[in-house]
Amino acid sequence: MSTQSGGATWALRVHAACDWVLWSLTMNALWLVFTLAGGVVLGAAPAAVAAADLTRRRLRGELFSTMREFLGVWRREFLRANAVVAPALAVATLLATRAIALITAGAADPASVLVMVAAGFAFTLTATLVPLYVHYDLPLRRYVIVASQWLLRNLAHGVVLLAAGVLIGAASAGLPGLIPLVSIGAWLSLSTALCIAFFTANDTAVAEQIAPVPATAGKAV
Repeated sequence: MSTQSGGATWALRVHAACDWVLWSLTMNALWLVFTLAGGVVLGAAPAAVAAADLTRRRLRGELFSTMREFLGVWRREFLRANAVVAPALAVATLLATRAIALITAGAADPASVLVMVAAGFAFTLTATLVPLYVHYDLPLRRYVIVASQWLLRNLAHGVVLLAAGVLIGAASAGLPGLIPLVSIGAWLSLSTALCIAFFTANDTAVAEQIAPVPATAGKAV
């Protein structure tokens, strides 16, 4: 009985893993298509937001038409996502490109190290900003500020996000064919899943801290 139960458990885990690989492939393809549909510069941010929104809904167990919902979110959030996410995405991309070039060249001077640190922070901030945008309803000007504050207060979570990004980047560098197929979708799915878990845990902890302590039965107040 235990052997059969263990086999069933492993089968479920393999199925779940394959399901997420398929999801990453789908998000990767849709992100590329809708990024191109927006002329790259204007398409990337709303495509990232759409991928994060659908991944969040999937984590909550919702059922929906992926293509139709992706298109709907992309169109609905086109202007807002470009106002909030696009600037951070552009800065992170430029700094990351420069940092990779410096690392490849073996640069170790203070200015190069500063660029690498800035790239790491910008990358992690953007990774936090996109899920935060789909998870919370804030004034547009507050998203980057709140994401920065959250990241500075939760450095350990930021390190986890950065490590996940480096891992996916290293795998993509070793197997370049992954980049057009799954790398971007895997990163959007993983970063969203991690951030939603972080946000949920943080909200729960805050709620517990501010919850009133019930009076002990039998004691006078």
